[in-house]
Amino acid sequence: MIRNQYLGHTFVPYGNIIGKDEETRFHRLMFRTDTQKPLLSKEDGYDYYEFNRAMAEAADIYFHPASKLYYVPTSGGLCCIDEREQRKYIKKLCPDCDMGG
Repeated sequence: MIRNQYLGHTFVPYGNIIGKDEETRFHRLMFRTDTQKPLLSKEDGYDYYEFNRAMAEAADIYFHPASKLYYVPTSGGLCCIDEREQRKYIKKLCPDCDMGG
């Protein structure tokens, strides 16, 4: 299996949420994600821990090139995030790269 692929989807580690503590970071993630229709959920065979193991580099936010959207892995699924709204809270893993969102 190619690292950064999961259930046939390619994901690029994009960035991490920055904050004072874990609780603050968690709330920033949860209140700015679309948990209604995750890209991959348990019904699709998604598993949070397996997803994290499949990635070559761990991140809070992943870019999905096929949809050009950003996703956060949660125990309920891979949830879409509005990267533009989150920008001031994100530390990009690759500051020079613009994924096209």
